[in-house]
Amino acid sequence: MTTVPDDPVEILRVLPEKYHEQFLTEYHEAAAEAARQVGGYRRLQQVLRLWRLSAVAYSDPGYEGRLEAVREAVRTGSTERSTPIEDVVPDWPHRR
Repeated sequence: MTTVPDDPVEILRVLPEKYHEQFLTEYHEAAAEAARQVGGYRRLQQVLRLWRLSAVAYSDPGYEGRLEAVREAVRTGSTERSTPIEDVVPDWPHRR
């Protein structure tokens, strides 16, 4: 059996359980909008794509630790172990 990349069943399979309720709420809202309006289908696609990518990130074993480290850095104002935006986005000065 092949899976569709943004298949809600696959997203739920990968997504940690603590995020299921939020995903299902957003999915049902987007699906209802898609059923009411032709343009709503794009919103449903966007919701599924975002949740698929989120599921991959949230299910990574190191995710919670990295998230907590970022929260702590923001709380304390620390830039230790951070990467300048210019190193991540090469044309950053031109985007500003």
